[in-house]
Formats: sequence, C-alpha cells, structure tokens
Amino acid sequence: MIRRLSLLVLLPIFAGAIAFWAAYFVFYRGGYEPLPPVEVPLRGLAATTASPGVPTDEAPTSRIQRGVVLVDTLHGNAFRADELLALQTRVIARGYEMGFLDVSWLGRGVSRAQALEAGLRGADSFVVVLPEEPYPASEVAVVERFVHKGGKLLLIADPGRPHMINSLAEKFGLNFQPDYLYNQVEHDLNFSNIFVRDFQPDEITAGLDSITLHGVGSIESSGSGVAFGDTNTLSSVTEAKGRHAPIAWGDRRNVLAMADFTFMVPPQDSLRDNGMLLSNIANFLTTSERSYELADFPYFYGEELDVLVGQPSLLTIGLQLKDSLSARGVSAQVTDSEDVSRDTLFLGLYDDALQVDQYLQSAGVRIDDMLGVPLASDLRLGGKAVTVLDENHDRHVLLMLADTPETLAGAVSRLIGGDFRSDLLSDYIALTGAVGASGPGAPGGRAE
Repeated sequence: MIRRLSLLVLLPIFAGAIAFWAAYFVFYRGGYEPLPPVEVPLRGLAATTASPGVPTDEAPTSRIQRGVVLVDTLHGNAFRADELLALQTRVIARGYEMGFLDVSWLGRGVSRAQALEAGLRGADSFVVVLPEEPYPASEVAVVERFVHKGGKLLLIADPGRPHMINSLAEKFGLNFQPDYLYNQVEHDLNFSNIFVRDFQPDEITAGLDSITLHGVGSIESSGSGVAFGDTNTLSSVTEAKGRHAPIAWGDRRNVLAMADFTFMVPPQDSLRDNGMLLSNIANFLTTSERSYELADFPYFYGEELDVLVGQPSLLTIGLQLKDSLSARGVSAQVTDSEDVSRDTLFLGLYDDALQVDQYLQSAGVRIDDMLGVPLASDLRLGGKAVTVLDENHDRHVLLMLADTPETLAGAVSRLIGGDFRSDLLSDYIALTGAVGASGPGAPGGRAE
C-alpha cells in the first residue's frame, strides 16, 4: 500500500522532467550574444526637445528699488507656492518682496474684499494665478482701483488646470479662451508643446528669440498681443489658422496676461529663452508706477521719514507717532525744521497752519476763523482735526492739524489704528470730529 502511494506521488515529477528535457532539445538554439555597438555621429542627430536656454538671471541694478509683489491665494488658486520659486527669486533679486494674500488676512468680520483692499494698499504689483473661485463685483472693483492708481497686474491661466480667471480678466479687456494651441508641423515632442518666435517689440519680449510653451491657450484682448504662434499653430476650439496670442496686454499697459503657467516651473523655465521671458516679467513687476491715496497710509512712505512738529507742546505726540511708525518698518525722526528733500509728516495746531500753507492751498483747504474743505460747508474749528496728503512735490507730505493737542492726539490714534478711513472726505483729505460730515455718506466721501 505504501509503495503504491509513493509511485502515485513520484509519477507527476518524472513526467514533468521528461517534458522539460524534450522541449530543451527541440527548441533551444544557443545562448544570448549581444549585437556589436553602433557608432552614430552626433551631427546626424536631430533635436527632439527644446534646447536648454540660459537659466541665470542678471537683475538690472539700475532699476532695483524697494517694493512688494502680492500673490493671490484667497481664491482656491490651482498652484503650489514652490512653483513660483523661479519668479520669486528674480523678484527678490530686484529688491522687492513677494508676499501671499492668504486666509491669515481674514480676521473676524473681515470679508475677502476687505482683505484684498488691505493687501493692495501696500503692494506695487498683484499676481493672480489660476483662481478656481470667481471674483465677485466687489473684489473686481478693488483690483480695478489698484490698477487705476498705476499698480501692475499679472494674470496667469493654463488650459491644463481649472480656473475662473475671466471673472477678473474681462474687466481689463481680456478673455482667456477655453482652448489649447497645437502645431502638428513643428513642436517639442508633443503637438501641444509649441514654439513661439513671433514677438512684438516690447519690454516683455526684449532679447527673446524663441520660447517653448507646453500646453498653452490663447487670449483675446482689446489691447495688443505680445507673442504669437506661427501659421501652423492652431486653436483646439476653432482649428483655424491665425495669429493666436498666448501673451497679451490688457486695455492698459500695466495689465499683462499669460495663458501658460508651466513655462515658469522647472525644468521648462530653462528651455530656450523661457528664462529670459521670466526675467522680463520680473522687470515688469518690479518697476512701480503706482500712485497713493490717503487711505494707503503708511505705505506711501519709504524707509525713512521726518515727523515735523509745529510747536514744542506736540513733541510727546510726535514721539508716540515715531514709535508706532518704527513698529511698521518706517524709520522716523522727530524734528522742528523741514527738509524738502525728505518725506514728511507734519503735526500742528491750527495756529501753525502758515508753516504748511502751500500744501493746504494745493489741497484746497482753508484755515482761518473757520475750516474750509472741498465739497463741504465751512465748519467751526472746535473739536475737529483735518488730515491732508500732498504728493505733488516728488515727495509725500502728510499734514495733521487740530484745534488742541488732545484733538490732535485723538486723530493720530485713528491714523495709526486705521479708523481714519471712515473720516475720508476725498482721496486726499480726512476730517475727524465733524458730525454729519465724515464717513462714506459725507459729501465727496467714498463708499467702501
């Protein structure tokens, strides 16, 4: 019985061995012998990808200045902060800071529009990349006001990522098309990776010979196109030949739009002249031409400031203001004589008005037995303070005058705390303590 079981176990093993050796002798034809190496001359190889460009960046030292580039991340923006590193490095090399407008700006009771307005007060340029949440009318108005004051705006979308950028772009005569551009005649390995060589003479295209954009859309603009695909570059929506523009100006020259984001993300930022294009964009963002209003305090001041007191009794208020400004990064010195080459903040009583009469006249403010301001009836002087911003002499001069040191101290406190914005009569004048003549409902006042 045991012998029979053993034979039943061993029989399949013998059968398998016989089958293996039969297959070996019938089909085997020897071992593997590698083919001899083939010599291919390098000159005979055609480039199949965009050649590397010059990844380095030389910041124009003659144009370096202090400023802030603000990046929007409040609208569910479809990018990571590290993807902006190549741009951020260039911005910093030009003396600017790059900050991000994020949820930390949304304090209790602070709307997104209010956070946006607060952020743009201190910004020279604003970058909006791939917002997945739309800009409502209230926020569009804030950005429009910023642009109207000369602030730079860069709008970036990409057909490979979701976005609702047209909710903002359309206000500036721009429309990002729901397409991607492709070229089946010449491309970088993939027909949707196009080369662009047709450039308009422009600060953005300076020094460019050829760029490569991997997955790029087109932009329609009431302004002018900056770069165009060639006659073989088609749109996935129309499939019509034409000069499709992936880069364009808006209806004004401080609004720039790009329908590709990946060109600035490594390794695409180092292909062909992509790095130079990125440097030109950094130059655009870091040459500020914006103007300021009183509501933008203290951002219209540079790093240094004179606090000028009209009389010795105001010295304590001047020192308190100096400390508050220092906490905000503005180095101030208290003085009793004006240096017309420096930014100045003047603290005085109405008796000191003659010392700054030229600035008051320029603003249309009159101080005698009554207080006269534009677009408002004459007011009695008691219990009131007037704040005036003058920027017509290649410097910023802020005047604060009141009837008593106590009234002036209260106005300074509102200035530092930001409450003065509800006292605005116009873009350059605020009136504190005037019942029925301050706030958004006042004559000439501005609705927030």
